[in-house]
Amino acid sequence: MMPGDLESREAVAAPMVAAPPSSAGMAAGYAMRPLTTGEILDRTFSIYRSRFWLFSGISAVSGAVQLIGNAVSLTGQHFVMTRYGFATATMASVTGSMIGAVLFLLAAAVTQAATVDALSEVYMGRTATVVASLRTTVALWYRYIGIALWQLWSAIWLPLVVAIPGAVLLIPRLGFRSLAWLGGVIVFIAVVGGGVYGVIAYLRNSLAIPVSVVEHSRMRASMRRSKILSTGTKGRIFVVLLVAAALFWVGGAIQAPMAFFIVRAPMQSHVVAHSVLLIVNFLTHTLVAPVALIGLSLVYFDQRVRMEALDLVMMLGGDVAATGTATGTATGTASVAAETDVAH
Repeated sequence: MMPGDLESREAVAAPMVAAPPSSAGMAAGYAMRPLTTGEILDRTFSIYRSRFWLFSGISAVSGAVQLIGNAVSLTGQHFVMTRYGFATATMASVTGSMIGAVLFLLAAAVTQAATVDALSEVYMGRTATVVASLRTTVALWYRYIGIALWQLWSAIWLPLVVAIPGAVLLIPRLGFRSLAWLGGVIVFIAVVGGGVYGVIAYLRNSLAIPVSVVEHSRMRASMRRSKILSTGTKGRIFVVLLVAAALFWVGGAIQAPMAFFIVRAPMQSHVVAHSVLLIVNFLTHTLVAPVALIGLSLVYFDQRVRMEALDLVMMLGGDVAATGTATGTATGTASVAAETDVAH
């Protein structure tokens, strides 16, 4: 490589190196290079801290939908209980919870995509706002809901299929008492073996939303591409999700005393306890959800750097939405980068 070429390459790569925030509150972006698991986690929290109000603001939208839905459901349950009894109130609560879950799924799908969009803008050194990211993704809400449901189904379909026959054998009224032990074995295998498969299946599909948002691909194509990009990195994805899950567990531990207090006397209203639960749940979702989504997005970008030389694509003036294939040599990688510059 000639000295002039080296200087040109460094001049193009310079804008991607992390820099202190400017007077306008913007960072210059982040260096694109292969990252270790520790570096991905470190960069996740670093980006989150530097853009806390951006990411927590996006997450607060779905958190607010969940908060309002749960508050309306609990209010309705209390009203029905005082007039029609506990059994009717329980049915009303279940119905309200199902409606609230659907609304939350809609809001969560949009805010997940908006978080990925905001992270992409920040990572590329561009300006991102809560309103702009939500506006960019809300029009394709049905696509992101489809991906979320597909991811969930991929994780639970096998355990369900295996567990159903075992559960049938465990029902006393059906007369399979002599085979109840077999039903227990089948259910155990479904929970343990099917659970392991479900985790692996979810990890394979976990990059679909970043793929769809960044590359503007449809649902089926995003799921297929997630399987490709997750190859060899499922352990890192698992660690990212485990860290986020641990933070959610902290929120659950804070809520546990109030939940226990409510369960001990279900016939009482427990206005204060329910209020505390709703607020803690809202704060937990708002503060923790971005950790998982930022981490997954960073794994997505890291895999594209490793498999498709995205860093070279960007230095050659390519679009981050371009896709390519992995190569084994620097020369071959540069060739693929030039080709992916025009691939959409």
